[in-house]
Amino acid sequence: MIQCFEKPMRYRQYLQSLLPSVLTMIFLSFYTTIDGYFVSRYAGSDALAGINIVVPITCVTFGVAVMLATGAGAIIGECLGRGETERADRIFSFMCVVLLVFAAAFTAAGLLFLRPIAVLLGSSERLMPHVLPYAFVVFLSTVPMAFKLFFEYLVRSDGNASVGLAMSVVGLVLNVGLDYLFVGVLGMGTLGAAWGTCLSITASALIGLVYFLRFGHIRFARPRADWRVLLKSCTNGSSEMFTELSTGITTLLFNLLAMRYFGEDGVAAVTIIMYIYYFFISFYMGIAVAVAPVVSYNVGAKNLDKIREQLRYSFRTITTTAALILAASLLGGPVIIHLFVENGTVFNITWEALKLFSPVFLFIGYNVFLSGYFTALGNGRTSAIISLLRSLILVVVFIAVLPLALEERGVWLTMPCSETVTVLVALWLYRREGRPPEAAMK
Repeated sequence: MIQCFEKPMRYRQYLQSLLPSVLTMIFLSFYTTIDGYFVSRYAGSDALAGINIVVPITCVTFGVAVMLATGAGAIIGECLGRGETERADRIFSFMCVVLLVFAAAFTAAGLLFLRPIAVLLGSSERLMPHVLPYAFVVFLSTVPMAFKLFFEYLVRSDGNASVGLAMSVVGLVLNVGLDYLFVGVLGMGTLGAAWGTCLSITASALIGLVYFLRFGHIRFARPRADWRVLLKSCTNGSSEMFTELSTGITTLLFNLLAMRYFGEDGVAAVTIIMYIYYFFISFYMGIAVAVAPVVSYNVGAKNLDKIREQLRYSFRTITTTAALILAASLLGGPVIIHLFVENGTVFNITWEALKLFSPVFLFIGYNVFLSGYFTALGNGRTSAIISLLRSLILVVVFIAVLPLALEERGVWLTMPCSETVTVLVALWLYRREGRPPEAAMK
């Protein structure tokens, strides 16, 4: 399967190669959305808001898992491109040990300080009965959640994105069924939603584990501590970690401002806006994660033409997708919002917010792709600059300034403004250092 990374392809073949990764990222975005759908239908808007309070916790787990997966994945891809399979196996196994240690420690810390963490994340006493049960199970789920994401990324480096898609499909189907049982039938509220997600994620992670134990080109080996590789992996994958962590920070800031302007209904509106955001951004993330292992492999194989081909096709696809997503968001917004709430205060707040928020989809695809592309090149510094600008630095700046000038309208314009400024910087960085130099490929 890895040999397909080297062969030239037509644009139609490129689109076909994206499909497993794009679907995988879409299904991944559905996990929290499914929880939100069932609790909003069967437990009310306060339960929906309670789930959003917990989102920053999952962002920490996702951030570390993605950092190790993308950072180490670029190194592993280069090793495979050079034919160094044993070294690739050792790096993979060592990263699994590192991830396991982190996940176990994070679980212990979360369970020990559960209520103080909920307060820190902005939960009101009214939302606390929904927040605490959900957060409790989320912390228990840290190990399977981390490895599900880690394995889904690494199967692409192994040249088998279809396995990642299978992991996502199985997890998604189980999540829908278990959420319906626990929330819809048994009336367990956010606790049932959390257990549904936990069990479905565990099943998905086990598929990845079996794949690497039995079928992968990358295999488990006796782990050997390599702190230099760990540092390089963390540095190279830091942009993806910052993206996940800053998503949690952004969600927290949005929740606090929404609570100030609209109360608990505003937090529920933020939750729906974030579900729409995660769904549409998953298309761009799918493109980035599909192309990244191809780029890394061909950096190792010194095949500049293949990298150029992937860049040309990717920019064409992102441009078309951006126009389609913006249209879908504005034209289909009311239908999407009605999946979660009926007409009323929450619906009105969400629809007015979405009309201001939707331009974010015009430029975010270029920023997500270029950040992932620089990671695949091994240029973690530039990747981190793009990621930090779009998902943290500019968000904090605009969220501090715009609401002062425009009040609640400024809250929803924060992310569109951040992405617009970032894309100018990202394209400048790409023109300056994004093309692999000819000498490096020889």
